[in-house]
Amino acid sequence: MFSSWLFSHLLFPSKELIYQRRRLLRSALLIALVMIPLVLALIFMDGMMQGITDKYILLQDGHLQFYNLDELDDPLVQSSDLVTSGYGIIYSRDKSAEVKLKGVKEDYFNSQRCAELKIKEFKAESTGSVAQIMVSETLLKELNVEVGERVAFILIPEGEQKGVRPMLAQVATTYNTGYYELDSSLIFLNYEVAKRYLPNGGRSYLEVLVDNRGSGHLDELGERLAKGGSWASWDQFNRTVYQNFVTSRQVILLVFILILVVAGVYVASVSNELIQDSFQAIALFKALGAQQKSIRRSYFWAVMVVTILGIALGLVVALVLGHYLSPILVWLSKQGFEGLRYYLLDFKVVVAYTDLLFIVGSMVIIASVTVMFTLKRIKEISPLEVLQQD
Repeated sequence: MFSSWLFSHLLFPSKELIYQRRRLLRSALLIALVMIPLVLALIFMDGMMQGITDKYILLQDGHLQFYNLDELDDPLVQSSDLVTSGYGIIYSRDKSAEVKLKGVKEDYFNSQRCAELKIKEFKAESTGSVAQIMVSETLLKELNVEVGERVAFILIPEGEQKGVRPMLAQVATTYNTGYYELDSSLIFLNYEVAKRYLPNGGRSYLEVLVDNRGSGHLDELGERLAKGGSWASWDQFNRTVYQNFVTSRQVILLVFILILVVAGVYVASVSNELIQDSFQAIALFKALGAQQKSIRRSYFWAVMVVTILGIALGLVVALVLGHYLSPILVWLSKQGFEGLRYYLLDFKVVVAYTDLLFIVGSMVIIASVTVMFTLKRIKEISPLEVLQQD
């Protein structure tokens, strides 16, 4: 009974203690301000990584690649496209860049792939037997080339083949994925043209996309479909990108924990201020026979309720803002924030609820531990303090 009364008194102090009310409100708001950027950073990280992964899979490598070119028949396979690829250096009048050339057929850009990029068709006049290519707007800007103009290539041989091969091409179509790393290095052209110009016809393979049921079991699916032949998954071709994703995620979550530790110290200071303000009252409670355990419990739960309210407020605000995060970042990029050009800004909002629970749980645990250490001061308060402070 006493614990409940003290708990409610701490959370809802009397009008005479208006400064305590303001302090509790300020504490909850500050905790919310800590949570908002953490949750927004988590949404940005997961959304961007998932978006980049989708673009690499759908536009560059597929989920799986098979070097036995027989048609595949499996309910988990969404599409299977014959592709050839090679590498080279593209030259404009005064600039150059290393690129990957990818030869695809007309039906390659299905609805799923078209959702990952914006293609602009132009009626560029064909100039003889010059190859027609599709280049990103980013690469065209870097090379200072316009649609319809010609560019030169030095095609780099693979394997044991020696010597390089030149190629002349015309920019006929442009695209934009929104991700700089992909846009600056990937060029599409017709499959038959690529087979004719690339050394040894390039590296030919079946590029396979699988549905959601198979995306989590690529190794098992690859072994079954390959039937003893050679195959590879997208993360093997992009091992550096994949490892960077894993490492970055771990480092960012570690930074989150360190920030939460600092926030936990702040929560401890809130409980310390409550004790300091109630020093004489605690001594009086002890003199009247209140158990130390009851006093500590009341203070602990009062501080934790304020903490949890702050966390909940921060989560709600962050989740609302998170749904507008991508348009806001795109707008900032258009205003001239050059640092944003290297990030994928046009992404779908992804809320990793397991990570969200991890952050919330960590905050509650850290706050609980720091508050319990602070509340040890109650043990040091003697009932005689009533006489000393009167």
